[in-house]
Amino acid sequence: MTKLTNETRALIPVFNEFGEPETLVYQPEGVKRVAGSPVDLLEDACLYYGSSIQGRIEAARHVLGPHRKTPVVMDWHADAVFFPTIAKESPECSWINFQHVTSIKKDGTNTVIQFLTGETVRVPVSDHTVSRQKQRSIELSYAFQKRFHDSTFQHV
Repeated sequence: MTKLTNETRALIPVFNEFGEPETLVYQPEGVKRVAGSPVDLLEDACLYYGSSIQGRIEAARHVLGPHRKTPVVMDWHADAVFFPTIAKESPECSWINFQHVTSIKKDGTNTVIQFLTGETVRVPVSDHTVSRQKQRSIELSYAFQKRFHDSTFQHV
């Protein structure tokens, strides 16, 4: 099993010769092709860190408000926040770790996302959508990090 960490840059959906979902996982040691969809891998990672992906989405919506394409805080310290490029239910949905994104460029009807490593991925959504998703991920990460570093719980 491939372990996702805060160093994981992206989860890009692909399909094998039988039409079964697989994922290109962008890790520090390179790109690995693994069985399962990106959302399945992210669900496993969220469970490893103590919550389901749906629980993480509900928590994020508590902070950001009710939006579609909600970013997911994978780990307890909000070090890894992945945003979906389209609806998470779609087999074409990629998940991007906002911390590694250095540039977002329009390429026809697609968008090219460049990472700190210089690698790029192409996603079939607008650059505006990717930029907005990155911004929402930054807001979510900041909000959770602030809460984790504040030692007193306050009921709102």
